Amino acid sequence: MKKLAPFFLAIAICSLELLAQPNVTSGTGQIGFNVTSYGRLRASTYPYVAANREVDRMSFVVAQSDNAVFDYNEDGDSTSVVAQFVTIAGVDSAVTTISDNGYTELPPKVKVEMTVMGWKTQKYLIVRYRVIADTAGLGSLYMGAVVVPRVGAAYGGEILKHNISKKVTFMTRDATPSFWGFKVLNPSLFGVSLMDWDTYSSDPDNEVTSDSLRNAMTKKSGFDTSLVAGANGSVIGLNVGKASFNNKGDVSTSYYAVAFGTTEAEMYAGIDSATAKYPKIATSVQSNEHAVPSGFALEQNYPNPFNPSTSIGFSVGSSSFVSMRLYDALGREIRSLVNQKLDAGTYSVSLNAKDLSSGVYYYTLQAGSFRSTKKMLLTK
Repeated sequence: MKKLAPFFLAIAICSLELLAQPNVTSGTGQIGFNVTSYGRLRASTYPYVAANREVDRMSFVVAQSDNAVFDYNEDGDSTSVVAQFVTIAGVDSAVTTISDNGYTELPPKVKVEMTVMGWKTQKYLIVRYRVIADTAGLGSLYMGAVVVPRVGAAYGGEILKHNISKKVTFMTRDATPSFWGFKVLNPSLFGVSLMDWDTYSSDPDNEVTSDSLRNAMTKKSGFDTSLVAGANGSVIGLNVGKASFNNKGDVSTSYYAVAFGTTEAEMYAGIDSATAKYPKIATSVQSNEHAVPSGFALEQNYPNPFNPSTSIGFSVGSSSFVSMRLYDALGREIRSLVNQKLDAGTYSVSLNAKDLSSGVYYYTLQAGSFRSTKKMLLTK
């Protein structure tokens, strides 16, 4: 649903959406947000109120071809991992959900995990997307986040701009003290689309568009720099390029910053704070399963070789103090990845190595008497 219909119809539609999609509402004290089990993020100034939302939707698109595109509006369906609060070290409030293509069962067969992270009193969020191959042989898939603006709690007439030097895309409205900025934190910004809604969809009130348009939008490698939206609003595409998915379970991870400010400068300050926070989040530990594993285990990082990010899975058989350390080829400790007490469960830790040189590295997990080491290869 793009625009609001008459008042009572809008209330009815909103009520149906809440019933159909289990959702979680949270906030930072400065930004309020809502996450549905179908993989949609909405945001407003704090506290979150649906009627006052200014980020109408942020969701993820995965494109395989003109006739095979995963999109929240057309394909997204909930899995057993519905929208729920999760605990992430160093994060004040985190909500995660996993969606899949179960609504249409059309290709590509993927799952998309979205995790939204916020911090008390901060005017920014960090959003992590993990695309997980749900079958083998998907090949190269293009990916990117799509944002539907609603600045000033209204569609139409908003101003969209992309600052090439800062790599920040933002939306505002004349005479409205509201600026919402978006930045790809990892891997790299591949392309930006700023598109009038009438170009994107044939229906002013609904998202009626083709997979071929979404595919072309996600593959876009240039950078649109400005747009004044028409009466029906606009859409933003923030692409992160492509990744190869050859085996079932292959994963690609990307991070986005979302920041709010009453001025453009304040919005940029929020983006800068999120950028500074990102390296700590990229090495944070997240619990992946509720089932208790039978023992301790360290998995091979994926992807491997990698550039510059990879994920390491491990299992904790009983409540223990756990450490994981990264070493270079000479055995010198480079970084501490985990250093905390963890309950029994399976976990993953993300490593961003953009500040490291190409080469062989080793990572060691130790918990009580358990110790295991594996090798990884960073290629740049």
